[in-house]
Amino acid sequence: MVLCLLRHGDAVLLIEGGRRKRWAGKLQGVGGGVGRGEDPLAAAVREIEEETGLRLALRQLRLKGVIHSQNWYGTSKVMLVVVARVPHRRVHGNEEGTLRWVPVRRLARQPNLVPDLYRLIPRALALRRGELLTGVAVHDGLGRLRSLTLQTVRS
Repeated sequence: MVLCLLRHGDAVLLIEGGRRKRWAGKLQGVGGGVGRGEDPLAAAVREIEEETGLRLALRQLRLKGVIHSQNWYGTSKVMLVVVARVPHRRVHGNEEGTLRWVPVRRLARQPNLVPDLYRLIPRALALRRGELLTGVAVHDGLGRLRSLTLQTVRS
């Protein structure tokens, strides 16, 4: 699974889950699953284009985190967090949901943000060159966060 944090200026691009998503109405980062035999960073590039219309190159992505997400609606996966700066805010959504640029300073005031992202996004965006975020997010199986442990390590 890849979580793509796309930045332009002081804002990060989030997607509000469409009606058919388990996380309907919740703000989440762009991203999704890694296909069988697919390179995770190539999956990030694909997911970004599918969900936003933005075409990025692998060299534009920065791996910033590896998080074990446990019991997120009944599944447990390793989530790779990638960050990229994009050249503009022109994006288009699809059936996945509605895209929104949210200023980073206003993340804490978003009542429908997926719970672990209140801490994960600011931490990932604040990392310096050579730093990587690692951790475990434990959910209750219904989308509620039970615990989140994050630490910064040198890569």
